Amino acid sequence: MVPLVAVSGAECIEALRLAGFRLHVAAAEGRVTLASGVRVVSVPDVAMLTPTELYAILRDAGVTYSTFLDLLSETPTDPDVSRTTGIRRRVAESA
Repeated sequence: MVPLVAVSGAECIEALRLAGFRLHVAAAEGRVTLASGVRVVSVPDVAMLTPTELYAILRDAGVTYSTFLDLLSETPTDPDVSRTTGIRRRVAESA
């Protein structure tokens, strides 16, 4: 298995939308279903996908890891999540 980047469900959904997937079923029970032709994928609406979840989503979508990285680089990112570690930065409290 290829080492995977830390990615949220929302970032994964946006990357798949760039790949031509369209919203099939709105978020139901914490999941979003996308479709492209005969391919249907379900993406959990979570802050961070596990490597196993991301691998399964890419497999089901028929999207290679390198293509996904290219798509991901075109999507807006959550500035509070570090893509390499998945750790949220602390927001400084105002006094």
